[in-house]
Amino acid sequence: MFQIDFTPDALEDLQLFRAFEQRQIIEAIETQLPYQPTQPTRNRKQLRPNALAEWELRNR
Repeated sequence: MFQIDFTPDALEDLQLFRAFEQRQIIEAIETQLPYQPTQPTRNRKQLRPNALAEWELRNR
């Protein structure tokens, strides 16, 4: 099991979202990433190389 640590930058970025969206994002991260975070799944997809993010995480 992996430990999830939010960086200060990540917490600052979360402030751009409404409280409801913040809770959804945090819940998706804490639900989907503690176990095998680098394993692609239906809700987790590795993106093509880019400067913004390596993975896409969907909560559906």
